[in-house]
Amino acid sequence: MEAFMRRQLRRNSAVAVAVVFSATALFLAGTGVAHAAATRSSKKPRLRENSYYYSAFNRRDPFRSLVNGSFVRDDKMDLVTLNAVELVGVVRGDLDRFALLEDEKGFTYVLRVGDRVRSGSIVAVGENTLTARITSFGQTRKVTLHMVERQKGEKR
Repeated sequence: MEAFMRRQLRRNSAVAVAVVFSATALFLAGTGVAHAAATRSSKKPRLRENSYYYSAFNRRDPFRSLVNGSFVRDDKMDLVTLNAVELVGVVRGDLDRFALLEDEKGFTYVLRVGDRVRSGSIVAVGENTLTARITSFGQTRKVTLHMVERQKGEKR
């Protein structure tokens, strides 16, 4: 019985010592003391330092953007005047149709249903037509543009 008690006492003391060491190690790891002690004791040579200094004497900063200033977005775009354009084409897709308009200077515009034009908006885009609702002087009217048939090489 006495031998059994000695073995139990040794086991219990070994467990107690292990618990104390693990608690101490966890405490030191949480405070960073263990890491500092480990780095001091290892004395491994460093291959390179992690410090970097850029001397910008008479040179531009390579990390600065090449684009200076801010982009200005003009939300007040000139709206298309339907009196000054011709319908030159209709692009049809599975879900939507787009009307191709051209003015006398050769500028082209692509419009679809719901887009705004001067004093109104586009109501419908057909196979060969564009219909818009225009309000002027309190009166609302529908304006329909028909596709222009041009011969090859003919200009406006």
